[in-house]
Amino acid sequence: MDDCKSYFLETGRMVSFEYTLLAGINDEKKHAEELAELLRMCGGGYHVNLIPYNPIEGSEYKRPYRKVVQTFVDALEARKITINVRRTRGLDANAACGQLRNEFQKNPLLEIEPSPSTERTLVTA
Repeated sequence: MDDCKSYFLETGRMVSFEYTLLAGINDEKKHAEELAELLRMCGGGYHVNLIPYNPIEGSEYKRPYRKVVQTFVDALEARKITINVRRTRGLDANAACGQLRNEFQKNPLLEIEPSPSTERTLVTA
């Protein structure tokens, strides 16, 4: 946090923090209060992007309900924290951020074009 404060003071540019909300893990009002307290150590010049988790197949994590996200937002705003909530697009088609990457990992690209006499070599991300 000291580095973030120094960066802001030296450059005048805001520091953005990405905070992914995971249902039942870090999405409670007390977590928002803890985040606000941590950010106060920066002294100012920060912004928070809240990202409700996009569920992916095989993950134990869940997306928080809209009401839970709003309670988190309200708790931060009450403490004068500037925030944005990332809008999710493509969730219904499993094409939201993180979901496409998961699909890619399941189907890696071929490194070379296979020939009848060459075995396939897979490239993993």
